[in-house]
Amino acid sequence: EMASQLQLISHGEMQIHNKQKDCWIAIEGKVYDITSFLPEHPGGDEVVLECAGTDATLAFKDIGHSASAEAMLSKYLIGELDGVIKEEDKKKGKKPGPTDTPPAPSVVVQICAPIAMMAVVGYLVYKLM
Repeated sequence: EMASQLQLISHGEMQIHNKQKDCWIAIEGKVYDITSFLPEHPGGDEVVLECAGTDATLAFKDIGHSASAEAMLSKYLIGELDGVIKEEDKKKGKKPGPTDTPPAPSVVVQICAPIAMMAVVGYLVYKLM
């Protein structure tokens, strides 16, 4: 199975990669180095940089990315975020142990989704005018 080959990345390691020239995000427990993709992001790089170095799952899902956008992620996959319960484990009813309790969503994540959403809405309004 490919997942077992992925490196485990800590939240601390994630948080370092939060710049335009070094941008990682986590989505559903998988970590992606999307630095090279930033200039191509249809919504602009600013919305992505709001989430850089964090778990961007909510922001990514709230925007409603297309299946092709989700498929594109695979080529940027570099690892798995430590302490995230995977969907398979949820189905098995596996509970996280004391060591893998994920931290509460950071303030960045809590403000990231609404800001990204507003940016997309603004962009669409601008395009449709």
